[in-house]
Order: sequence, then C-alpha cells, then structure tokens
Amino acid sequence: MNGMAHPAPPDMAAWTRACEWRSFTDGSPAVWRFADNGRALPALVLLPGALGDASSAWRLAEAFGEARRVIAVTYPGGCDAPALADGLAALLQSLGTGPCAVWGSSYGAWWAQAFARRHPALVEALWLGNTFVDGADVAGSPLFDAAWLDEAPSQDVQARWHQALAARPDDALRAVQLHLLHHALPPAQLHGRLRQVAHAPALAPAAAARTVVSDCADDPTLRPEVRKRVRARYPGARHVALAAGGHYPHIVAAHPLVQALRAWLAPA
Repeated sequence: MNGMAHPAPPDMAAWTRACEWRSFTDGSPAVWRFADNGRALPALVLLPGALGDASSAWRLAEAFGEARRVIAVTYPGGCDAPALADGLAALLQSLGTGPCAVWGSSYGAWWAQAFARRHPALVEALWLGNTFVDGADVAGSPLFDAAWLDEAPSQDVQARWHQALAARPDDALRAVQLHLLHHALPPAQLHGRLRQVAHAPALAPAAAARTVVSDCADDPTLRPEVRKRVRARYPGARHVALAAGGHYPHIVAAHPLVQALRAWLAPA
C-alpha cells in the first residue's frame, strides 16, 4: 500500500495534525506514543483496542478536550498485561497526572484491568468498554486464530485483516479501520497485540471506584454470552448498554457514548 491509500477521514486527520505527538520509554524496548493536551485539569486516559492507535479515539478526545487533560495513548504491541500496566504507570508518573479516569475499549479495556489493580493510586474511575474476559471469547474468529497468529508472518496477518475489512460495507467505520490497519501501527506491532488477545488469560477483576462496564447490543465481535460473562465479573459496577455502536461506539456512535461518559465523569 502506498502512502495515499486508505487515508484517514478528514476530521480524524485534522485532529491528528493538530496534536503534539510525543514518545516515551520506561527503559524497556517498548515505546509508547501519545498526545497530551496538557490542560491543568483531571486527566482522562484513552486506551483504544488492538487495531487502534491513539488517533482512533479522536472523537472522545475532542469531546472532552475542554473539560479534561486528555491523554490519548498508542501502546506497544507484544507486551503482556502486567508490562502494559507498569509501562502506562511509568508514563503517567512522568507526566505528573495524579489519579486519572481511564477509558478502555476491547483489548485496551482488558489490560486496563491490570493497570487498575497494580496501580490503584493512579485510577480515579475505570470504563471497560466492549471488552472480553479471555482469549476464548474471540477464538471463533479466524482473525484471532491463536495457532495461526503464532506461526504466520506479520505481513500475512495484515493481509488477512485487510481482506476481512475490505469485504465489509463501504462505510465510515471501514474507512477508519483500513486506515488504522495500514497506517497506525507497523504490522509487527499489530501482530503482537493480536497474539496477546488470542492468548489472553482471564485477569482478576479490578476494584476501582466508579467502574463502568459498557457494551453494545449490536456488537458483532462479542457475542451476547461474552458480554454477560464480562458483566458477571463486575456485579458492583454500573452497566451501560448502548443500543448501537457495534464494536467501535467511539467511532460510529460517539454521541450516546459521550453522553454516558459525561455522566461517568460528573462529580459524585
């Protein structure tokens, strides 16, 4: 694919250009990339799913840019949940954020549980959106076939994902997904994330205050029994059920999601 193929939608591209992008490492080989609006306000950390980089959460970053210090994160691929949790903690400590509200989607929400458990002093509130318990919850998809992901070259993984996404209806979500697939992450980084999803163990539930478990009725990736399984692990959490949004409500149903997030972030 050349640099002109699969461009970002104009509003996504405009937000990305307007950001100051920075990199961080905690001394390990893993590199984090992030955008921080730097406001002197309580922080909102955005952790998208396996296919997404920080720019995939642009609608949320824009919605809360005046009310929060928004830190949109592209996290490294191939790291396990404890390594990601500790890496995020090192990043936030370097920024001096104090306690943060943490929004996670799918794989980002899965490992955010480890972050909340290992670094509770950095978590003001936790949003677990469209997530899963372990790799068995997505094992039926050929895109998350663990044995294939363990053996396939990264370029073949990218090619299979391209074939699947290109076969979808030509809509706004497809455009974003194809842009992310070809421009957001190097193939090896995406491959590393997907292997972690496929082999994901069930993590101990987080005990963060103001925890929300959110899902969408039309999510094609997570079956109803998977959503029920996630909710059952958080009986004390508030459940937000969105009627639409699929697996990417932050992209295709941002308005109702933002309204729910405003309620979550409102002072108690």
